[in-house]
Amino acid sequence: MGILTSREREILRYLRQGKSVKEIGRLVGTPITSISRSVTGIRRKAQDIEEDVQFFCEIGYASIEKGRLRFLTQDRDPKAISKRKD
Repeated sequence: MGILTSREREILRYLRQGKSVKEIGRLVGTPITSISRSVTGIRRKAQDIEEDVQFFCEIGYASIEKGRLRFLTQDRDPKAISKRKD
């Protein structure tokens, strides 16, 4: 299951192509207000992800190298890092 819905991914693809909200609405046959709500949802999810990544970097679970997220442990549990430091 992805973080974005299929509609949000479609809208994001159009945004990457430089389309306006109005153009996207016309392309997908959806009111502009609906597209605007979807864009707001995408931005909110992106902000949540940014906060999560920042937290993981702060606790030493991940780092960002050359613009890419790198996990510093194979463990899925962030607490595993603190256990290994002891």
